[in-house]
Order: sequence, then structure tokens, then C-alpha cells
Amino acid sequence: MQLKRNQELFLRDGRTITVVDKLGVGGQGIVYKVRLSSGEMRALKWYYGDKLSRPEEFYRHLAQNIDAGSPSAAFIWPEELTEWVDGTFGYIMSLFPQGYVGFSKFVTARVNFSNIDAMINAALNIVTAFMDLHNKGYNYQDLNDGNFSINPANGDVLICDNDNVGGHGFESGILGKARYMAPEVVRKEKKPDKLTDRFSLAVVLFILFMGDHPLEGKRTNVPALTSKYEKRFFGENPVFIFDPKDDSNRPVPGLHRNAIAKWPYFPSYIQEAFITSFSQESLMEGTGRLLEGMWRHVLIRLKSSLVKCPHCHEHVFAEVGTFICPSCGGVVKPAGYVRFPKRANMDIVVPIMGGTRLFAYHLDENGPNDENVAAHIMEKPGKFGIKNESASIWTVSAPDGSQAIKEPGDVAVIGEGFKLDFGHGIIGEIVKN
Repeated sequence: MQLKRNQELFLRDGRTITVVDKLGVGGQGIVYKVRLSSGEMRALKWYYGDKLSRPEEFYRHLAQNIDAGSPSAAFIWPEELTEWVDGTFGYIMSLFPQGYVGFSKFVTARVNFSNIDAMINAALNIVTAFMDLHNKGYNYQDLNDGNFSINPANGDVLICDNDNVGGHGFESGILGKARYMAPEVVRKEKKPDKLTDRFSLAVVLFILFMGDHPLEGKRTNVPALTSKYEKRFFGENPVFIFDPKDDSNRPVPGLHRNAIAKWPYFPSYIQEAFITSFSQESLMEGTGRLLEGMWRHVLIRLKSSLVKCPHCHEHVFAEVGTFICPSCGGVVKPAGYVRFPKRANMDIVVPIMGGTRLFAYHLDENGPNDENVAAHIMEKPGKFGIKNESASIWTVSAPDGSQAIKEPGDVAVIGEGFKLDFGHGIIGEIVKN
């Protein structure tokens, strides 16, 4: 049943909505722009009645999710259900604000991020949203490139198509989208859950950073990716394109240009995160996948290691020790690192190079707004300092035992052996490279 312009519908809570225009058509139904009696605008997803296998159960499921509330502001969450009309129904949700672009346009390079920071922010925002979702007891079940809209200016993310989100044990009947489903779902060994979500999340992050699919290389270079091939390449015999133990599915020059060009640009700890996420243990046994909290550790480290090459002045991600700038080939060696205690058995280090940033995450493991800048590394010929841009008072201890108090806005000169007590039980040590 299609709706007509100016047609009125009743919501479950007694309010009325009026159909304004058609916004789009999907596999499950049609999305309309509607007006509330208050004059506010919303989107209405109206289902095809014959596409729902258990419509009454699905209606109750949506009602439960609406009553429970959204896991976070990142989700365009169902707001209210309509009453039934001729055997079907719909739900209203917020319209996407201006400035947001579908993820697929980033993948095809029709839209680019304004800078590298915005790209990393997008990855962090996606990971954080799914951490919030899973912490609420939900799993997404159908995570793919069509679920996200991103603001290219700052990396803010909004997630749509949340009607199939369910709690543990809920089966929406949706297995997922080809190329994003976990291999065990493709093999029909299990239904989607938060563990399969984590595989799909790793695929999205890989595509966001590398611009190509992690399992599509020379083995998948076939004339047509039929359902038989999809089952083989993404379920029965998947191989990561950068698997260090198996080179049978390497990217094809001229076909997978993005992955070939971008993989060397990212530091070893990002590469290792993807190698772990797409290892044979992950692909064939469903084990070893990174939790959202682990991704956050890795991504904030990436954000805090973004520096300018001293030779070509292009942005580059600093590594521990000496590394080669992928842009100019110059040798780069940070003066040292601010080393923090490990978290989730992961190294937490920030390179000492001019312009490097520390975030609230570094200074307070459990604090809010952990992506806010809390400090800057400053460089002058022959010496380095760190500027306190947090709201906390620091204690800086020199190797000779002397101490200095640094309030917000102060700069502390740092060198090998210095220790910075940021409060909250967090101490960073200056280690020479």
C-alpha cells in the first residue's frame, strides 16, 4: 500500500501525521517526508505488508525499542509507530540534517573528508556508536555501507536503518548484506549477533581507511561475482588481501589501487589490528576479533600520532623508533615518546614531535569527552615542551627529583626521564627514542 500526499495517519500515541512527499524506495518499504500536527517534519518508513514475515511480532519489537530509547545520539532511532492501516504500518524518525553524506560516496571518492582528522573522527564515532549499542544489549545484525551518513567536515556520524536492531536472541530474519556479513553467517553456521557485528565493523573501518574491500584481491577477480562465488570468497574460503601468511589474494595492481597505495601509509599497529580482524582464526572460527574498546585505543593512538614530516611537511603517522615517510621517503625519528601504562594490553604512546596532541583519553581513562584535545607538544630548536590545555593541574617531576606544578595554559619543558602526573592516577613518562 502506497501513501498519498496529504494523507493523514494516526501514531500509536494519538498524534497525527500528514504525508508531504516521497523521499525514497527500499526493499522493505517506502520512506516519506511527513509533518507532525506541531508543524515539525519527520521521515516515515512505511512497510510493504507482504515483505514482513511476522508483522505483529515485528511491530511489538519496534515498540519495545522505541520505549527503551536510542543507545546514543548517533542513531536515527525509531521515534513512534503508526497505527495499522490495511495490514501494515510504519514508524517516524528524524530527518537527516544537512551536511551529511552517505558512506558509499566516500568509498567511490565522489566525496572526500576535509582532512585526515575528520576521517579518523568518523572511524571513532562509528566504533563508539556500536560500543554504546552493544553495551545496551543490542546487536545491529545488518551492518553495511548503506547504514552511515557522515559529515565530511568533521567526521560526525549518523546511523540509520535501525529497525532490525535487536537484543540477544532476537532474529529479524535479516542476515546482512553480501560482502559485509561475517563468514560464519555466510556459511549459515549462526545468526547475526554482536560478535558478527564486530566483523562487519572491521570491514567498514578497512574500507573507510583503505578504500577497498579486505577480502577482494586476485582470487576474487572473476567476471561476475555470483552467489556461488560470494559464498566461496566471503564464507567458505576467505583470505585477507594482506594476510602475512598467505599471499594468494593480494590486491591487483590497477584494480585495487587504493589498498595498494594506502596500506603502507598507515602505521604498523593499524595494520596489525586489521591482520588480527581478518586472520584465519577470525574468518573461519569467529575468534580474536577486536572489541570496540580495543578499536578506540588503536584509533586514538592513530589520532595522536599524526605529525608533519620534517622533510616534505606532508602529514604522516609516527611510528615507535625510526620510520620512513611514505610521501617523500625521508627518514623520520621522533625525539621520544610520552609513555602511559598499557590499556587492554595495548601500548599507549604519543610521539614527541612538534604539533602532536594528547587527548582527554590519555589523561583520564574513564573521563567524558575523551577525544577533546588536552595537551600539545611544542618544539623549539633543541628542546620540547608540553602545553596544558586540560582543566586539570599537573605535577611535573624532573630526573633530579625537582617538581613543578603546571596549571591550565602553562607549558612544561620536558626531556628524557621526566614524569608527568596528570591526576586520576595517570602518569606519563618521557622516554627517549
